[in-house]
Amino acid sequence: MISAEKEEILTQDEVTFDTYEIDNQILKFGEYTQKTKGKKEEIKNKFKHLPSLTKEQLENKDPNSDFPKYFAKIDTKNFKYIGVLSNQLKRVQYGYSKMENEDEFLGEYKNELRDGFGIYKYHSNEEEQDIYIGYYKNNQKTGQGIYLKVFKSVKDEQNGDLILINFNCGIGGFENDIFKGGKIFSVNYDKETLYQGKINEIGYPSDTEGIVFEGGDKIFIGKLVDGELIEGRNIFVDEKWGKKKAYYFTKTENKENPYNFDLNKNEEQDNENIKMMEKSLVKTYKNLIQNIFKDVNDAFEKFKNFDIAINFNFEKEIKLKIMKNIDIIIKD
Repeated sequence: MISAEKEEILTQDEVTFDTYEIDNQILKFGEYTQKTKGKKEEIKNKFKHLPSLTKEQLENKDPNSDFPKYFAKIDTKNFKYIGVLSNQLKRVQYGYSKMENEDEFLGEYKNELRDGFGIYKYHSNEEEQDIYIGYYKNNQKTGQGIYLKVFKSVKDEQNGDLILINFNCGIGGFENDIFKGGKIFSVNYDKETLYQGKINEIGYPSDTEGIVFEGGDKIFIGKLVDGELIEGRNIFVDEKWGKKKAYYFTKTENKENPYNFDLNKNEEQDNENIKMMEKSLVKTYKNLIQNIFKDVNDAFEKFKNFDIAINFNFEKEIKLKIMKNIDIIIKD
């Protein structure tokens, strides 16, 4: 089950607008109004302009424009924000928000809405975390991404990084906040499992030809319903002889012996899947997800500091870096 996200709603209450000489602003009728002794244009000129703005953006004089123009820090009753603002002082391009319930979002905005690449961290303790990393459309998860649920992590004594110990994640396509399908990868201490196939409407593996990799020595291929293996074949490594074998199984109604097995059936068509097993995909994915998790936490720490965030290249140092690892998993 994917957790619901907190809405970032502006209210008619006073907000603190802390950017250089700007002391505060009052939000009236959906617009920010200057509250300062200086002239409006003089105050605007003291905003910090964003790096890498185009000449068209810098010269734009349209007060209704959505062009990104300022980098600022806003503090309201409903959320705190560090990031880019338009001429209308609306959140655009990218920024960091912390909601009243302690949820956090770092990513791209379009006219105040989460739109484009983003990372949403649901408030929890250090060991247990829920994180979505991927694309949004109109505030909803839509596009490629990962939903990562961390049950246990420990700090590396040498560098302080969080090491994933026990977690589940869905990797693939999302639409209107729903995970539509792709891969499900889980690590339970030393047990690693990877599923490739379709996902049903409640988030369980359900496919007539799904594939489950268990560690580096077992593959299950066949029919799954609500995450349960119904029938198919199991390919495994015979450690004694160093060979790969296969047997067929079917689900029964017998609780003591839930499966029937046929050890005499083998299929050459499983060669490609055996090659995938030999690549140790579960080990590769575990390392990639660990790298993504580290990059996500590093990015949030940097964006909590206004002075660091203002000089940070969001596109190259966050978006492209993280999506590169996600794309490897999705396209593999």
